[in-house]
Amino acid sequence: MLFRTAWQTLYDLCAESDHLGGLPGMTAVLHTWGSDLKHHVHLHCLVTFGGFDESSGRWQWPKSKLKLVGYRAIRNRFRTNFLGALKRWMKAAGPDIYHQSYEVLTSDLLTKTWVVNQQPPTMDATVINAYLSRYICRIGISDKRLEYDPITQQVRLKYNDYRKQQSGQPPPTAILRLPPLVAMDKILQHLLPPHFHRTRHYGLHASNTRRRLAGQLKAYVKSAPSTVLVILRLLKEMLKKSHQLACRHCGSLGLPTIASIAPDHNFKYSFLQLPQRGPPKTTEPITQKQQDA
Repeated sequence: MLFRTAWQTLYDLCAESDHLGGLPGMTAVLHTWGSDLKHHVHLHCLVTFGGFDESSGRWQWPKSKLKLVGYRAIRNRFRTNFLGALKRWMKAAGPDIYHQSYEVLTSDLLTKTWVVNQQPPTMDATVINAYLSRYICRIGISDKRLEYDPITQQVRLKYNDYRKQQSGQPPPTAILRLPPLVAMDKILQHLLPPHFHRTRHYGLHASNTRRRLAGQLKAYVKSAPSTVLVILRLLKEMLKKSHQLACRHCGSLGLPTIASIAPDHNFKYSFLQLPQRGPPKTTEPITQKQQDA
């Protein structure tokens, strides 16, 4: 339900021309734990900054340079979608599936502010790779954070205490002491059902969508005028140098015009001193021994 409503929220909002007017791509990873192994179900999503409009065959960029969709729009739409899916599920499952009715369970949820954390986009490939490796391949807890104390016969669990974290500082480390059976229960509650896919792909990231587009997206993005600016920004970040986007003649900051330029095979000789082909020239006379060699 969490996977489907998260993607439905992005799909619906990005389809609206007021927000994007295109189909984005999303890779989502399910986490069911907090740092102290409490039951904290949430998704980490990696989303394309923009989307593909199949009707026009163009790539659509967001209206804002720092976010894909407005924060209030995405959190309110997600709340509506999730509660609607929960209501349908509880109605189909019957009255005995939960100890409270849907009306009692959600009586105060519509008045609460739901939090959807949306980070600014990045073009740094190292940041994206680190995000994917850190969250997709992550487990609830590693061996180095668990320790059994034979004296007290308790399990010591190290975790990050985010409640005491100061702004701009890493969270402090705290210790949670648990009886062995309680520690085992905390770990096993995050064991997913068999054949459950913890990582899922939607939109442009889905395999069926890539097959349906059959290379249209790649061809267009390569020839898009705005992609030239993206390439220049990537080169700026990699080389750590500034680039001039304004026209040297008129000072315009508009998008560059793409034009075909005939190849000049002698252009490199205007600034490169290449060695001449063939044997080196010499003014000394060639002896008979050199000729025989």
